[in-house]
Amino acid sequence: MAKALIIAEKKSLADVYRQAIKRAGGKLPYEYDVLQFQGNVVELLEPEDIKPEWKTWKLADLPMLPQKFQYTPIKPKAGDDPKTAAYKRRGIAYFKEAKQKLLSGEYELVVNGCDPDREGQSIFDKFMLLMPAKIQRLPQLRLWVGDMQVETSLKYLQQPLNNKDPEYVNFGYEAMGRGIMDWLFGLNASRAFSLVQNSGQAIHLGRGMTAILALVVKRQAEIENFVSQPYWTVQAKLKTPELLEAKQVTYPEVKLVNHFERQAAETVREAISGQAAQLISSKQSPVRFRRAPKYFNTSDIIAYLSSATYHLSGASITKALQHLYELKITTYPRTSGREMTPSRAENLTAIVAVAQSIPSLNEKLRRLEVSPQMLAKLKANRYYVKPLSKKTGHDCLTFTGKKFNYANLNAVEQKVVAAIAFRLLLSLLPSEEHLDKELIFKAATYYFQAKATVLVNPGWTAYVPKFKGNYSDLPQLVVNQAYPLAQVEILDHKTQAPKAYTTASLIKTMENIGRLYDDPALKAAIKDHGIGTDATRQLLIDKNEKLGYWSIDKKSRLIQPTKLGSQIIQALGANPLTQVQLTALWEEKLAQVAAGQLSLGQFVDLAKEATVEIVTQIKATPSALGPNPAAKLASPCPLDGGDLVAQGQVFICSNHDTGCPFIVYRNLLGAKLTAADLEAILTKGKSNLKELYSAKTHKHFQGYFVWNQEKGKVELAIQQAKPKLMGTCPLDGGEVYSLAGGKLYACEHHQSQKNAQGQWESSGCPYYFSGRMYGKKLTQAVAKQIIETGSSPVLTFTSKKRKKFTAILKWNQAEAKLKLEFAEASSKAIGVCPLDGGQVSLHGKAYLCENHRAKRLADGSWQTTGCPLVIPQTFAKQKLSLKTIKQLLKYKRTDLLTFTGQNQRDYQARLVWDEQAARVKFEF
Repeated sequence: MAKALIIAEKKSLADVYRQAIKRAGGKLPYEYDVLQFQGNVVELLEPEDIKPEWKTWKLADLPMLPQKFQYTPIKPKAGDDPKTAAYKRRGIAYFKEAKQKLLSGEYELVVNGCDPDREGQSIFDKFMLLMPAKIQRLPQLRLWVGDMQVETSLKYLQQPLNNKDPEYVNFGYEAMGRGIMDWLFGLNASRAFSLVQNSGQAIHLGRGMTAILALVVKRQAEIENFVSQPYWTVQAKLKTPELLEAKQVTYPEVKLVNHFERQAAETVREAISGQAAQLISSKQSPVRFRRAPKYFNTSDIIAYLSSATYHLSGASITKALQHLYELKITTYPRTSGREMTPSRAENLTAIVAVAQSIPSLNEKLRRLEVSPQMLAKLKANRYYVKPLSKKTGHDCLTFTGKKFNYANLNAVEQKVVAAIAFRLLLSLLPSEEHLDKELIFKAATYYFQAKATVLVNPGWTAYVPKFKGNYSDLPQLVVNQAYPLAQVEILDHKTQAPKAYTTASLIKTMENIGRLYDDPALKAAIKDHGIGTDATRQLLIDKNEKLGYWSIDKKSRLIQPTKLGSQIIQALGANPLTQVQLTALWEEKLAQVAAGQLSLGQFVDLAKEATVEIVTQIKATPSALGPNPAAKLASPCPLDGGDLVAQGQVFICSNHDTGCPFIVYRNLLGAKLTAADLEAILTKGKSNLKELYSAKTHKHFQGYFVWNQEKGKVELAIQQAKPKLMGTCPLDGGEVYSLAGGKLYACEHHQSQKNAQGQWESSGCPYYFSGRMYGKKLTQAVAKQIIETGSSPVLTFTSKKRKKFTAILKWNQAEAKLKLEFAEASSKAIGVCPLDGGQVSLHGKAYLCENHRAKRLADGSWQTTGCPLVIPQTFAKQKLSLKTIKQLLKYKRTDLLTFTGQNQRDYQARLVWDEQAARVKFEF
């Protein structure tokens, strides 16, 4: 059987493949191995990696138009924050592992097991571009699993698709084209605009972020410049069995009449007052059905929960969705799907049970009796349940069926699961039914309309608290009969300014950009194309806020452009980056790439042409941000006396173009170097103390920046932490100091030095201990307590297996070192040990007898002595209640408990104490 290596985009998907392979029991066409990535493991080359001269921002070099776009393995860069650097290190490790496996010659096929969307396709295809030719020649298969279901995985493992099928290849080209276009537009426009404006700061522009900034700035200008106009409407009240209100309309094309001169409304009133109105038309529509809303996709739930009702931030919702997904409570968090797949619907019983367990739901939904017939009907309803399309990639946001403790979730996560449960349960209910009624009256030469929406069956709306249906009814009247006018009123109105964007309304606008335009041809062209994707829309909103281009009110979620944001858009004018419709039209071109109607090369050529236009317009743009005193420094260049100016991401000499080599980057070792910092370096000899980060050692440290005249550059001077007196040594009475900023605590008589073999040897007083123990950084207060009393308070540590446990640190006189002590870290006793009568209490994540002892051996394993009683707090991934633990202690067995297996199916068993094996086990 041929061996095939599956490359999955993420760990969760890799786990699904492994479960499916295990379930198949060898009955598959290939012998599969699975390897995971963490998203993209390669990236486009940076400008300086293409041409070294592009590292410096120069207007003459723009636009940068590489002849060929190439990829490179992802890697940390100077200035990356620790989280980003760690992410990139994992990425390069995954890249190397995959390359090594494929070069081993062990595999005859390679399988694209990444997400079933354009990004997933490109992640695999870009990786393969960096493989040697012999690896690229291997047959490539494709799995198309978007619902994270084992059953779906089995289907594609049995019959994998061809990754070289033009449909999939073009899908990958679409994502590659988007990345190249954003590189061209973003880097060139940002550099050009920053240099032309010369404001002393880098201005970041991009295809999506600048377009939505233009939307918000334009809307704010409309609001500020809006002048409210009065207008009037005429309303008649007719004497029918009930006093009936009817408003003046046009006829036969029925539209409400707004009078922008009061005299016109007065003329109507005078003409019909005291007369009768003849009923000339009575209409009733067929019964109409309104289904419950579809399930949430990412954009929907962010818009829903960031509304004025919940006022959550998009970033907090995104973070909650990701965490719930990692806990396997909900499905993939970045999806455009609004339907559930048929394979997921097979687990509807468990999914609905989870939804009804949410305590914050209204009682009617929680107590809803869900019959098998209701579930079967939902499974067959294509409005809610249907297979994935190529455009969707993933199904809706819903539950996996895994049970969870609602109380353990944070406030945002609780709102997310409640919203998902609410939509899911509503879809089980019948549609709302209503019909529309309309009466048209004629009085003199004027027409009046009375209308109502009549509720026939509330359906799902009966389960929505305070549902606003605006239901009413009209009386039964006879056509052609005249009804006296009891009163004619003139109602005052004022035109309203357009509403400011909220995060919710902006996301919906980004998703449906065509609603902004009246031109039918334009609306048709951009109908299915918005700005960004479900995975990126919130990121674009957050980026504009982070850069200070707009602010977002925490409660109302209203978006307000800042002065800088408004100035940027005003300066750009009609630049293509500000044209929202053009952004959407680029999405149409990308769709043509995906459809094979436009090659990737042709698309890139179009993007290059657009880049030239964008940069040309920016170069012709006058400075609109105003002079910035920070752009020019007071100190002259130390090399030739020229002016020092801030340009983009660097400080350079005004004579740089004629040969002066002075250049200082504004981001050094994770710290931002300001104009004031450079002034201090040149005038005082050094900067203020900075918090720095090394991408090589992955450590934080403190230091200064100093000017080296001989080398003509800024250099680093490390700040040496001063020893701090912590107390008296309990061994020889010497003074104990905190060294290296708390990394070590040692007696003044303790000495350490490296021997000839490079190993550390100690002499003198043996009293010293590390400032970090078992993944726990010791605070100075804890260290001081250890020095004074010989032991720490109860602390939480992390084991090598990344598991948390509690213990104390205690100085061991015989071994002259700190050691873990578990017995002192016990909590309140909860019962009596059935084996030796000792007290049982919780220690970390297990209940232990007080006579139980554990010792770590030299090989890292644990040796237990004394009483063997150990009851884990979590058994088979389910946390045991205190009641269950007490039953085990008293009777050595529990009541029948419910557990969830790896196949997400529930089973029942008892837990019993096995005397022979001295452990807890199942009894079925």
